[in-house]
Amino acid sequence: MSFRRDENKESYYARRKRVYDTLREFGVSKGLAKRIMYRYPIKLLEKLIKETENRQPGNPADYFLNGLKRSRIKCGDNRKRDRKRKFWSVEK
Repeated sequence: MSFRRDENKESYYARRKRVYDTLREFGVSKGLAKRIMYRYPIKLLEKLIKETENRQPGNPADYFLNGLKRSRIKCGDNRKRDRKRKFWSVEK
């Protein structure tokens, strides 16, 4: 049994880097791009980027973020919204 990777298959980290660079080209800030990468699956982000590039909107960042908002309603994101807030502690 061979554990060699397909020659055509791109590594996960290369896909993440490509998605991050594309978001920066669209005009998304560094911090927001990092948060988006943390919260959403790469496959979903690649799909939204492809659709954004096909439509060629005037402002690709806004178009991408609106699509992301709609996809969140359908699929949800895979991380907690606010990691700093502690839900189990009661502040007085």
